[in-house]
Amino acid sequence: MYLANGAHAVGRIVFSRRRESIGIWIGLVSLVAFALFEAVAVEGTRRLAMRALTQLPEVRGEALLEPLLRGTFTAMGFLLVLGSLTTAVSSLFLSDELPALFSLPVPRGRVLAKQLLTTVGASAAPALLIALPVLAVAAAAAPRPLLSLTVLLSSLFGVLALAGSLGTAGALLLVAWISPRRARVLAAALSAAGLFAALFGFRSARPERMLNPIEALETVERLSRVELPSPGANPAAWAGHASARALLGDPYALVPAAALALAGVLALTLVAFLLARKHFTLWQETREMDRGQGHARGGPSGSLSTALLRAEASSLLREASTPAQTGTLLAVFVLDLLNLWLMPAADAAARDLVSALQCGLSLFLVSALALRFAYPSVSSDGRAALVLRTLPLSPRRHLLARYVIRAVPSLVLSGALMAISLARLAPPRASVLLCVVLTLAGALAIPALQLGLGGLFPRYDAASAVSVALGPGGILALGLSTFLALTATVVASEELRGLLSSALGAPRLEAIPMLALWLAASGLAAVLPLVLAARSLEKSDLSAG
Repeated sequence: MYLANGAHAVGRIVFSRRRESIGIWIGLVSLVAFALFEAVAVEGTRRLAMRALTQLPEVRGEALLEPLLRGTFTAMGFLLVLGSLTTAVSSLFLSDELPALFSLPVPRGRVLAKQLLTTVGASAAPALLIALPVLAVAAAAAPRPLLSLTVLLSSLFGVLALAGSLGTAGALLLVAWISPRRARVLAAALSAAGLFAALFGFRSARPERMLNPIEALETVERLSRVELPSPGANPAAWAGHASARALLGDPYALVPAAALALAGVLALTLVAFLLARKHFTLWQETREMDRGQGHARGGPSGSLSTALLRAEASSLLREASTPAQTGTLLAVFVLDLLNLWLMPAADAAARDLVSALQCGLSLFLVSALALRFAYPSVSSDGRAALVLRTLPLSPRRHLLARYVIRAVPSLVLSGALMAISLARLAPPRASVLLCVVLTLAGALAIPALQLGLGGLFPRYDAASAVSVALGPGGILALGLSTFLALTATVVASEELRGLLSSALGAPRLEAIPMLALWLAASGLAAVLPLVLAARSLEKSDLSAG
């Protein structure tokens, strides 16, 4: 019933002439373009790997398949448990739709099942976005494509369902111990710590050794000769085993894949119906607790601009996911600098290339930061959006305050990363100037772009900020931001500009014209969405929706 009603509502919006349908169509086109681009890249990598393996007769390609798949499914399940832990606390206890759902004449188990599916869907959406094109390419290259695709999808569903069920059960356990808001903070901290540990473990494996052909060959040979243990009770190991056998054409791989998918369905069902009464009891207790503790705080706030900035800063810092997101970005920041410090000395051309890559990475981190905190900013008003409209406050001024609060951290993060990178690499002076200008301009443009698109296509009824960011408009914002980061990398590097000129068969691309073109494009991408969002928010009728 929930799925049918949701699909019907989405269909009415998509095929209507409302402004929301434009954002959905743009997002769908961006999603398809991303999937096609990823599929082409994966297919090119697969063919390159197959040609390399033909020149290495001592390496058995089929022996490499299962260890890689086991590791991929294990990492995916681990990340989903961490992600669903935080999302489940919000969807099971802090969602605005729960009072309406519990007032309906439906069993409580169905309510928990609906919220559980929402949790798993929101947590698994990034993994699915990346995994599905890869699975399609792998299945198409297998001896039995239909069998391979069925096994791969069944294995993926089983791992995601089991991981989501585990994360949801952990969220219920946390809320039984502490309040939902504190549980969300603790879950976010656990997620950040787990992700940092995973990144640190990956760094400890010294992946830079794969850049050395001799060490890379030795590693691949050892991996192809390793004897894998029995999957035992590990669902990720069973998923890797079944997927590897299916890609090699073994029809019996369908049996463990089907068993894994059935285990996922069983886990979701058991969590939904065995813990339904406990969930309802905890929700009632926490709701009464929030009512008893809720009281307004007031005080002098100075001018309207100061009050706006203070309110936006406090709302940003009060978000439970802020520590987790900040911790994750800091982990990437530290690991990147560690890699940079351990990099051996290189010539001027290599330093020019690496400094440009650092410039692109800093803007990509800004894009990730803005996607989580800038794009959902307007949608996070929720039901308070109608109240804000009654105040003597223009959406244009409010957007400007939101932008200032979210642009400053982006500017600080990207500027610090770029400054440390340039001090370590000491590239040519021209590269230094290009990287500084590109980093500062991108750090100012990307939050404006994402904030403007988020205000142009708001979703006030979204369950969480993550679901807002994973919507069609969020995908478009991420695509445009990533494009700015990638093109900035090309503009900043003389080596990449020369490579691009050779590939296009055009005269050598000069830095100054490309920089001017990039600055004009980033300025337009920053200003235009903000202007359109301000006009749209001023004219939109919130009382109608």
